[in-house]
Amino acid sequence: MDKPYTTVQHNDYTLTIFHGVAPLDPVNANIDVHVTFPNGESFSAVFFTLQNIETLMKDYKETGECANGSYFWTSDMLIVQKLTEQTICEIVENLLAEGEYASVFSKNEDSTIISPKDADKLLKNFDESL
Repeated sequence: MDKPYTTVQHNDYTLTIFHGVAPLDPVNANIDVHVTFPNGESFSAVFFTLQNIETLMKDYKETGECANGSYFWTSDMLIVQKLTEQTICEIVENLLAEGEYASVFSKNEDSTIISPKDADKLLKNFDESL
């Protein structure tokens, strides 16, 4: 099983992109992004493409969610043109440089941080249990 996430190490933080195991459609998807700083603080946001929001709202018309697709909302939302690792890294860098980071990302109150090595073990155990 492929890893459902990518970890990118920067000098000042670690970026974890949770993209799932299926191939990511860079123009029609949404993903969770976590940023962890050396002091252990962790923040998260959900990155959406415009096309993905449109797709979700069309689906909601059929399921009846959100007043039959009349609206869409989520906390910690960031709308992007394209979902690629490079784009996500550039956006996070820009938000940090502009001081807008805390306005977009929410602090994760649970300070339990799973290292990539431990996450790999958990994923392997999960895969073997299937």
